[in-house]
Amino acid sequence: MDVLAATENEDDCEYISMLYRQYYPVMKKHAYIMTRDANAVEDLVQDTMMRLISKISLLRSMNDYKRASYIIYTLKHVCVDYIRKKTRRSQRRLTAVADHILTQIPDIRSATEEAFVKHEEIRNLNQVLFCLSERDRNLLYYRYILDLKDQEISKLLDIPAQHVRQYVARAKLRALGIYSRRNERRKI
Repeated sequence: MDVLAATENEDDCEYISMLYRQYYPVMKKHAYIMTRDANAVEDLVQDTMMRLISKISLLRSMNDYKRASYIIYTLKHVCVDYIRKKTRRSQRRLTAVADHILTQIPDIRSATEEAFVKHEEIRNLNQVLFCLSERDRNLLYYRYILDLKDQEISKLLDIPAQHVRQYVARAKLRALGIYSRRNERRKI
């Protein structure tokens, strides 16, 4: 027992050894009840005995009932200190884990703003498309949404295949002009 090394004279050493043997089962039981940590019970009993060494003269002056109460009371303080330290360590670990998790969560506000801007652009483009002629709308729809080739577009719209690219380019320019005029009006 390491506690014995802390005592200065042989008589105190024997007295502490006797207290240890006499109260060990009770201290072990109370330490487990308070902490529910079987791995820490032995250390808690040892820490209690270390605290009691400086109180040997007080312990000798007490009757058996007071001495037992004093020893258990000291053990309870040791257990409370242990629980506090363990709780602080757990809280620090939880805080570190929570901080790590929080850094992994994307900023929803920016994603929401981007989605709103995208939604507004799509809505504006839809309005622009409805300002175009049916032929221009179909040309842009077939080229960019359905991703059709010039030959396929020429068959659908009954226009020469060699002119499809030029018609698509002109439809794009008209759409861009309408889009630009709408944005200028909004800024004003």
